[in-house]
Amino acid sequence: MSVADLLKENFIDGGPIFMTLHYLMWILVIVFTVKATKILHATNCDYQKLEKLSTTILFIGGFGLLFSLFYRAMGMYSAFSVLETSGDISPSLVAGGLKASLIAPLYSLFLFLVTALIWFVFRLKSIEVKFAGILN
Repeated sequence: MSVADLLKENFIDGGPIFMTLHYLMWILVIVFTVKATKILHATNCDYQKLEKLSTTILFIGGFGLLFSLFYRAMGMYSAFSVLETSGDISPSLVAGGLKASLIAPLYSLFLFLVTALIWFVFRLKSIEVKFAGILN
């Protein structure tokens, strides 16, 4: 199975509406990271813009994680309501549902880890640029 097939399968299993929002968050993080990198490598680096972009990147990751957990909690609530009323359900069916419901939170957790790392790197660089400007 190729990576593209795995992403397509996870896109469908994770819920197309939420996974579309999730992929859009990834695109925003990539665009803002490229912008922040351009600012960082400019001749006169504006550390305030760099801090704003890095904070925005971290916010997108944190919001994606919280939104994913909220979305999945709502889905699990409705699934448990159906399980409660239906009676006898096979354990393999429940396990499959739990597995599918964890796809989006895992993607969001990975997004948050990446954005936290990006934020940390750009935060250190902005502090470095800020103090270099003060010392000069």
